[in-house]
Amino acid sequence: MYSRRMRGITNFFLANLAVADLCVGIFCVYQTLINYLMNSWLLGLFLCKVYTFVHALSYTASIMILVLVCVERYLAIIHPIKCRSLLTRSRLRVIVVIGWILAAIYALPKFIYAETIENKLMNGALDIICIPNMKKHSKNALDTVNLILLYIVPLFLMSYLYTRIGIRLWKSGRTLSGPDLITRPRNIRLHHTNESNRNVLRARRGVIRMLIAVVIMFSMCNLPQQVRILWLHWGSNYNQNSDFSTILTVSTALISYMNSCLNPLLYAFLSRNFRKAMRELFSCRFQRRGRGYNAADGAHMENGNNNVPRSSVIRLNSTYDSPCTTHTITRQSTYVKSS
Repeated sequence: MYSRRMRGITNFFLANLAVADLCVGIFCVYQTLINYLMNSWLLGLFLCKVYTFVHALSYTASIMILVLVCVERYLAIIHPIKCRSLLTRSRLRVIVVIGWILAAIYALPKFIYAETIENKLMNGALDIICIPNMKKHSKNALDTVNLILLYIVPLFLMSYLYTRIGIRLWKSGRTLSGPDLITRPRNIRLHHTNESNRNVLRARRGVIRMLIAVVIMFSMCNLPQQVRILWLHWGSNYNQNSDFSTILTVSTALISYMNSCLNPLLYAFLSRNFRKAMRELFSCRFQRRGRGYNAADGAHMENGNNNVPRSSVIRLNSTYDSPCTTHTITRQSTYVKSS
């Protein structure tokens, strides 16, 4: 976010998504491993409540921000004019804050019911676990609500909206891939127009691939956890005290957390703008650490003492981010040797 070009609405959502995903990696994975793979919870009751609350908060916020990114992309591509009036920067901040507040409210029962339960083992050792201690019917109801609100509804929304986006981009891409792109250009302006169309077409196809990957990754990473919970509550042959149950619980939980681990890789490294910004960031740092820039030489060249021939440079596809869209500007600049 150091670059002004990267301060768009989508990147603001992705920054919040990165915070939520980082919390998932710190709190969710740690608590799961402590509860199931180590002998005892050693952090006390208060930290048990805090960890359980942040566990639910970060997981819920991560899914909610994924949906917000989807809705923002839908408005920007399908309804760009409406997007400019609806998603102002002030409203954007309010939407994100409301999203975090709703995630906190949704996670609040976990903080209230979280307890440390002591169990005496056969060898006389004391085993302490940290879990939300709810009645069975309340736990069943909460897991059912989680299944609907944190899996089925987000999956349906993202599938539907990303399908609409993909269809729109595919149709607009077909209009760009006409016979003009394969015929020999008659002049340089037509050549650069065709080249710009090819770049736009490649970018849109890349967006379609990324949208498909988002939906597939979300559904596949969260599906094992949801199936295990359904089996736990409504299956007649599920033994919750078996070693298989412990292994299944840990493995399905870690697979669901993989969605948060893969989100930054998916959104970042499949984004052309992000890769370009990262190259600019590291190239600037390497240049500062490398040989220094001679200001006198720079001034010498600007004053025209260097033999620079007159040249006309065509710059295409300079982009900047507005709150909802990325605009493409074609401009011509001429550098003239000073006399």
